[in-house]
Amino acid sequence: MPARTARQLPENRELFRQLIRAKVAREKSYLQARANGELPSWAAWAMKPIVSVLFDIETAGDNIKGKVGEIGTLMNVRLLLPDVWTMLNDVVLEPKPDEFIQLDHMLVGPPGVFLIETKAWEGAFLAHRDNWKRKEGNRWVRCDSPTRQSLRHLKLFTLWITETLGDAVPADPSKWIYPNVVFTRAKWLKIEGCSVPVFDDSLRLGWHLRRQTRTEVLNPVLVDRIVQSIVNAGPCERKDVMSMSESTAGTKEAASTVPDTTDPTRELQQERAVGSTAQASTSVSTALAEQGRTRQGRPFVKVRGSHEDALRIYGEYKQRGRQPTTVKADKYERDAWYFYLRG
Repeated sequence: MPARTARQLPENRELFRQLIRAKVAREKSYLQARANGELPSWAAWAMKPIVSVLFDIETAGDNIKGKVGEIGTLMNVRLLLPDVWTMLNDVVLEPKPDEFIQLDHMLVGPPGVFLIETKAWEGAFLAHRDNWKRKEGNRWVRCDSPTRQSLRHLKLFTLWITETLGDAVPADPSKWIYPNVVFTRAKWLKIEGCSVPVFDDSLRLGWHLRRQTRTEVLNPVLVDRIVQSIVNAGPCERKDVMSMSESTAGTKEAASTVPDTTDPTRELQQERAVGSTAQASTSVSTALAEQGRTRQGRPFVKVRGSHEDALRIYGEYKQRGRQPTTVKADKYERDAWYFYLRG
């Protein structure tokens, strides 16, 4: 029997898609804001559509990575492995809020968890100590490093699985979580001193994994538990503060909404503040209040709504003794306001 297959719950994948689309929109807005603020007016006007197009191309490339070579890779590897293995394809995880990883393939079996980065790149490639070049005509030019990308996946998946299962998994992740890169269409590869194994076709990868089956680090119960954790994986929990009016009356905090890391000012754009969202409601209107900290630890509140909404929420913080600074308009977003907290 070939290796089993599993897939993430479709409803959770849809949640991931929504979060990723929101993050892409925020980052695109940030790039355009930088073009507006850091270039001469004529240059910013000319660059805005270029920035947008480049970002769309880059994002689209990220979303379709590995798809061309997927069918062949799946068939060859799956048929070579026994049914004590489980294969998962196109896995999306969020190890920490607003940081996502997309894994082309994962194989979970007795030897451990193998993260497979698939590259359907064509041509000739040269790699030395995770620095990659591809041949263009008679020249070698630098290109993205799939081994460094794979190392990032290793780091973030290790964070995710250890926080998800805790003491249930073996203590040393390097003994049971392995990154791998496989090329499916490259004509020539030369790899020296890279920190991640690189295979020039899926059959070599399959035989490599098959040889590992003799080693048992994960028992069958733990293999199934890891697989089910990935199948059921959803977005990180988000802590959502209820309305400021209710909070002052002693209402507990609730969890459900998604944080928005849009920074309210140029300073916050540079410091990349991450906050939690909160609904601030009155009988007249509803405003969205985001509370967070800059990387330097300075607390702030951002309010989306009218100026009156912002002043009302400002007053509620003041009543609670938080000593807010003056309410100011956000320079990069309409109907948005912010103030810092001093106490």
